[in-house]
Amino acid sequence: MAKESIIIAALGLFLRRGYKSVSLIDVANELGITKGGIYHYFSSKDELLRTALNFFFQRFEAKYTDLLSDKYSIQEVLHSLMVDDAFERYSKELFRLERESSVDHIHFMIEMMRVFPDIQEKIQQSQIWICEALAKRIQVAVDSGQIKSNIDSYALAANILAIVNGQKSLGSYYRFPELRQRMMDNIWSLMNT
Repeated sequence: MAKESIIIAALGLFLRRGYKSVSLIDVANELGITKGGIYHYFSSKDELLRTALNFFFQRFEAKYTDLLSDKYSIQEVLHSLMVDDAFERYSKELFRLERESSVDHIHFMIEMMRVFPDIQEKIQQSQIWICEALAKRIQVAVDSGQIKSNIDSYALAANILAIVNGQKSLGSYYRFPELRQRMMDNIWSLMNT
C-alpha cells in the first residue's frame, strides 16, 4: 500500500466525518488493509494527520497557484471560486468522495485548530498566502483596467474568501448555483461600478 493512498483515504474520512470520529481502523478498512499496514508508515493517528495536512496544503496551494495564474481572467477566477466551487470539486476528485457528499474544509480546519493548536499557524499562513495571491491577481486586473481603479485589492480578496468560506459554513442553501451566481454577479458589479 502506498503512503499517499493512506493519506488520501485518511483525509477523505477526516473531511467527511471529522478527525475525532475516525480511527486508524476506519482508515485501514477504507483501504482494505490492516491497521499494521498504516503503522508501517505512521506511528500514530496524529502523525498521519500532520502528514495529511501538509499534503492537503501542498495540493491546494498548487491548485490556487494555477487558478490565480494569468491564463484566467479575473471574472473566470471569481466564477471558479464563488460559483463553480472548484475547490470542493477538486477535493472530491482528490479524496475520491462521492458527488453527493459534502466537503466542509472550514469546519475541518476549525476542528484541527482546536485539537492541535500548533496547526493553527500553518492554517493561518495558508489563508494569508491565498489572500495575498488573490490580491495580486486582483491588482493585475486593476492595473490592466479590467476593474475599477480605486479597489483595495487585499481587502477585496479577503472579502471574496470570506464569502467563499461563508457559503460552506452557512449550509446547503448557499450552495445552490443560482444563488452563488447572484452573489458573484453582485461582487462583479461592485468591482465595475
